[in-house]
Amino acid sequence: MSARTTLAPGFLDDWVDRLRTVPGPPAVALLLRGSHARDAATEFSDVDLDLLVADPVPARNPAYLAQTGDRLVHVSVAVRDVESWLARLDQPAPWAFGLPVAAPARLLWADPVWRSRVDRNLICQPGREPELEDLVADLGKATGAFVAGDELGVRLAAADLARRCPSVLRWANPPVTVTSRRGALETALGLPVAPPGYRADLLACLGARPRSAGQLQAAAHRLVAGTLTLVRPYADQFVPAVGADLAAALADGRLARYVDQLGRRDRFPANRRRAGGGSDWAG
Repeated sequence: MSARTTLAPGFLDDWVDRLRTVPGPPAVALLLRGSHARDAATEFSDVDLDLLVADPVPARNPAYLAQTGDRLVHVSVAVRDVESWLARLDQPAPWAFGLPVAAPARLLWADPVWRSRVDRNLICQPGREPELEDLVADLGKATGAFVAGDELGVRLAAADLARRCPSVLRWANPPVTVTSRRGALETALGLPVAPPGYRADLLACLGARPRSAGQLQAAAHRLVAGTLTLVRPYADQFVPAVGADLAAALADGRLARYVDQLGRRDRFPANRRRAGGGSDWAG
């Protein structure tokens, strides 16, 4: 049960003893997740634990402040029934930008009946199906919000679009898996096959770079238009996720023409075309 962490000796053993006896359905397993499981913890890291119980229960996340050595540490416990926890492994991780996940874990304790099913060094989850339809829809929302003068709406739609973009670009890139939320961001930003200016535009749409509403709309348009160009040769692979008609529209260029409509400045009201004094469109 030892781990290269910043925790005092015996800390995890004490939490195994404590959580095995909490009131409620019988505990069947306790796993260590997060930075401590990855041997990447610092003195500021939370301790992330998955407490699996035998009977169906609503998911809950009790938190604790515990002493380890001469400092306090935040202990975050995700209580899940074991069957639901296992079922979640077939679902994409919501924080992974649509990429497959292989996150380290450490089994701290398990009931022998369940050990073979929950004892795993990696928690693997599949990538998300390519969100092509939603990617294009988000661009429409960003454009509509910009024309309406709704800056917050532009920022919300651009952020949603940016989180979907890597799932669509996956088809044009080598296979990759991620192990953490920060790793997922770095991987999403560093996809080798990506539109020109991709990293800067993705960061801008995610809200990590200061941009005006018009610059965000332009960045969102570049992301989508460039992504369609790169994934067009893979149109047939999109059929299971988006249906035959939208895949055909990707293959024959209709989808690209539609996206071009969403980015044409001459279709915008004059006050929006010039919003921000030209620099609004500098990207």
